[in-house]
Amino acid sequence: MIFIIFLEKKEQRRSFSTPFNHLYDGQKQIVISSDCPPKEIPHLEERFRSRFEWGLIADLKPPDIETRIAILKKKSDLEGVGLPESVALYIADKVHSNIRVLEGYLRRVIAFASLKGEKIDLDLTKEALRSLLDSSSTVVTIEKIQKIVCHQFKIKPSQLKSKNNSPKFAFPRQIAMYLSKGLTKASLPEIGKKFGGKHHTTVIHSIRKIEKMHNEDPEFNKELNNLISYIQ
Repeated sequence: MIFIIFLEKKEQRRSFSTPFNHLYDGQKQIVISSDCPPKEIPHLEERFRSRFEWGLIADLKPPDIETRIAILKKKSDLEGVGLPESVALYIADKVHSNIRVLEGYLRRVIAFASLKGEKIDLDLTKEALRSLLDSSSTVVTIEKIQKIVCHQFKIKPSQLKSKNNSPKFAFPRQIAMYLSKGLTKASLPEIGKKFGGKHHTTVIHSIRKIEKMHNEDPEFNKELNNLISYIQ
């Protein structure tokens, strides 16, 4: 049973007391939500405070992008629909906290694909969700670029920003710096600062290296364009 408690007024505390005691004495499971720990809840009687603190206290946070992607994949599996990684990443990046909205976007994409008789891919997904996504959802930041690059290369943000220059970390870092310069208005020093305080000459070197690969390697160019599609 779930209580969302508002205990500012005496009558509210009294109305809460009776059902709580009934459930507590009956050894029922009780779930209580609050925007602060028990010791900080104002006007809470000590007998309740001690009981709350005796229970399991958990900090509820919005799901991270990996969790949101996992939710989308699980839901699509239940629907018997194959969901490409690029589509899961795109949808997960648009919804940060509300899981019902996340699932609603997925259902819309599935329905849209069914109506058109087409397979789900990134282009179809963008078309299906275009009317639902306002302009604010397409704002590109360095943090957003870092998050998506980290997901694609399966590394942590701390590794992307670290001084470790092994290819596993340096190459994604160079790509992220290149995209940060091309997709945001950040200056070279600002980009360097966002990547662990790198000097602007390091940013320039990264941009030039990725530009060269972009111009000379068609396969890499395709992968880079896919990354840009996820970000935008």
